[in-house]
Amino acid sequence: MRSILVIALACLAAYGLFLLGGVQPGNYVKIYVGVYLWEMSFVEFLVFVFLLFLAWQLFFWLVKSVWRAPSSFSGWRTRRAHKKADAALGSGYLSLIKGDWKRAEKSLVSKTDASRVPYVNYLAAAQAAQEQGRLVTRDEYLNAAYKAAPKERLAIGLTKARLHQSAGQWEQAAATLVDIADIGQSNAQFTAMLMQTHQQLGNWDKAIALLPVARKQQALPAEVLDKIYDDAHTASLRAAADKDAAWKNLPREQRKRVANVALYASHLIHQRDGATAEKLIRTALKSDWSDELAHLYGDIPSEKPGKLRRVVEGWLMARPENAELNLAAGQFAIREKNLELAKEYLQKAIELAQLPKAYALLGDVYESANESGKALQLFRAGMHRMAKTTDAELIQEVTGSSAGELILAPQPNSSKD
Repeated sequence: MRSILVIALACLAAYGLFLLGGVQPGNYVKIYVGVYLWEMSFVEFLVFVFLLFLAWQLFFWLVKSVWRAPSSFSGWRTRRAHKKADAALGSGYLSLIKGDWKRAEKSLVSKTDASRVPYVNYLAAAQAAQEQGRLVTRDEYLNAAYKAAPKERLAIGLTKARLHQSAGQWEQAAATLVDIADIGQSNAQFTAMLMQTHQQLGNWDKAIALLPVARKQQALPAEVLDKIYDDAHTASLRAAADKDAAWKNLPREQRKRVANVALYASHLIHQRDGATAEKLIRTALKSDWSDELAHLYGDIPSEKPGKLRRVVEGWLMARPENAELNLAAGQFAIREKNLELAKEYLQKAIELAQLPKAYALLGDVYESANESGKALQLFRAGMHRMAKTTDAELIQEVTGSSAGELILAPQPNSSKD
């Protein structure tokens, strides 16, 4: 088309030159070809030249079209196949979103040979297969995705690892992430998935080592990473064979956390190191009160239980309605063999929170006083409490005891006899 336009403009320019040269358009042009003579006006000559060129262009276009017909038809077929493949991919993803796994899988793999991104089809089909519990087929689709797009290792690897995680196959997920670590280390999603895998497998040392990278990449929200940091140190302390060494190796701020203090204090109590446990818990409670630590305080072994009871009574002055403190005071009173004082504190603990341990200890107190009936009732009530059930008749029966002797639980509109 551009050639035709150029020739037409050239003819017009030539005609203009003739006019400028004094040649009249009415003059004739004679063309001799052998014995033949053509005579025409100059304007007719220009039209003749234009038509001749037009005919030549048409002939050339026809020849070119016939020559290119096979490839043009092939291109049309390819474009048509691509459109169908795109439609199948879209339909498959829509079914995947709807949870129609079987239809999604069928649509996704129906046109993979014509898809411009066949690995995407295979990855989505792998998810659909997994949702149907067909893990072998899932793995076949994942392998097909690798073969279809070997340069997309990161995308395929992340999808594969995610599917393993969803299926609870954490070891396989870890292996997949290790396989793509060389290209995934700078990817925030890779880091987040690796962190989750370390958590599930209990690889806490690796999780702690990965935290600086995760923070830099903002792979997970800051509060989530903070919790992982705390959980990792707590889990490491719990799993340590040498808890004394593990405690010393904890960062300073971790030795102030209630969870870690409680864990190490429990270890000390089990080892009968009451003095160290007492100092640890008392120091922790000064800065951060915890009912869990107050409960542990009552378990501390000591040759001077009266001294520890007085410490607890000091705390009770500020927290008289704290059930755990009343329980702890009752425990120390038992060790002092001050059974009446023990009854008072244990009854208060039951009144405040119906603590199962308080039921058991108070039952022991009555048992030692040869009051087996009341002891049995307390043991039964404690078991009911542990099972989170209520035995209203039993509670009413026990609370009907003589004044000041027994309080199992506060009752509406009731008073002590």
